[in-house]
Amino acid sequence: MDKDKYIDYAKKTFNGKALELVLRNIELFYNNAEKINKTKYKIGEDVILKKGTFLHGIPGLLDNFDWIVENGFIAADFTGNSEGKNKIKNSIGMWNIKEDCLLKDYVYNYSGITLTYTIGRGPEAKTESKLIPYHKFDIETEKINNNDKIWTYWGEKTKEVTFLPSLVSNKRQIAFILNMDNLLAKQMIVADVWNIDLDAETLTEFLDYRYYPKFLELRFNKDASTTDRESAIIFGLPSRLIEGVLVGRKIEYDQKSLNYIKAKLPDCYICNIDGKVIIE
Repeated sequence: MDKDKYIDYAKKTFNGKALELVLRNIELFYNNAEKINKTKYKIGEDVILKKGTFLHGIPGLLDNFDWIVENGFIAADFTGNSEGKNKIKNSIGMWNIKEDCLLKDYVYNYSGITLTYTIGRGPEAKTESKLIPYHKFDIETEKINNNDKIWTYWGEKTKEVTFLPSLVSNKRQIAFILNMDNLLAKQMIVADVWNIDLDAETLTEFLDYRYYPKFLELRFNKDASTTDRESAIIFGLPSRLIEGVLVGRKIEYDQKSLNYIKAKLPDCYICNIDGKVIIE
């Protein structure tokens, strides 16, 4: 049984508070007592992302879809599929919605870039970063070029473009939308590597040693490449928290793939990157 395998891995890998957190989340993961009430929509309606909702994107088309639906979101370290390159270990990454918003606005904003610029020159210069939504780069650079205090600037795509379906890239075609407004989810997200209430010693087993010192600083003072929108849940989360599937343009127009997703998740809606429900 996978549960026993994961518990065995945990006992061999962790100690103290870290072990306690892992074992607790494994037990919660396999606890099916609570019924998860999922949001329902009609075709054409706008999807609302409530504060605390999680999103998780997967690479490829339907490559990893079945495994997650059948097994849940489980850290690769536990399954033996980790390549050992992750900065944050033994956890599953999630995008954490910070305020109520429409899905279409979320996709629009985070299909843009993060612009970083310096104000002033020399040792007194200050660096600031700003999120620039989709197709707003020219407007922002015109403002900067007319500001004598800004000396230089540079931009990079948001991390969401890399990991979620977006308006500017077709590399990610599927993201799961998880309903976290229930007791099970609230209990499990306590074990979030980004939770500032976790002490530095406990975090040791969840971070690459080369990233560990920087992480301890970044979790209190985020920079342009480390957003305040991320969560990393220790061990993982069960697939029964999935309430919807966000698809990119390739899958949106692939009826066979849409039918397959719906057959696997009959009680979940499917929506596109315009934030509209296309299958209820």
